[in-house]
Amino acid sequence: MAQLELIRGEYGLEGEVHLPAWENWQIEEEVRPIRLDFGGDRVDEGQELTESYRKALTYLFAAQEQVKDALLNGILQHLADEEADLLGGCLEDDFSMPGLPRAQETGDLLGELQLEEIHVLPVEKDGLCYMGYVFGCRWDEDGLGVMVHGCRVVEVGGRDTALLCWLAEDDLRHFH
Repeated sequence: MAQLELIRGEYGLEGEVHLPAWENWQIEEEVRPIRLDFGGDRVDEGQELTESYRKALTYLFAAQEQVKDALLNGILQHLADEEADLLGGCLEDDFSMPGLPRAQETGDLLGELQLEEIHVLPVEKDGLCYMGYVFGCRWDEDGLGVMVHGCRVVEVGGRDTALLCWLAEDDLRHFH
């Protein structure tokens, strides 16, 4: 596992991580490290580096390319769904929504978003914690959140989607 220094911050264990899979996915000139924390919206459950959290970190580094592909495909589908909802299917094909990127493939998102935060949640299935990824993006000043279990996208939505433990628990109940 790559070197990672964790500190006990205001909201539990936290640190910064560099993931090579994301190094070209920037919207700002200066490359910033990705913030990492544990516990999601249950800060008290992110105070100790449990064995589950250790496994999640190992997975984070080992599967970063596969997770990146899943995240980008999930965001791409989310954008298509959002555009379809907004347009209601009644407008011409060449009409685009202001601000939303016109992305047909994941590469079209390059320069449109950047990974800012990763939340490792205290909810797990099959020995793997759910994780939430927060992106800064050009089309939404609040950003975008994606929750995953492994390489499976659970939910794409607002920034808080990435840290809500109840979403992971709901998926856990319904995905079995």
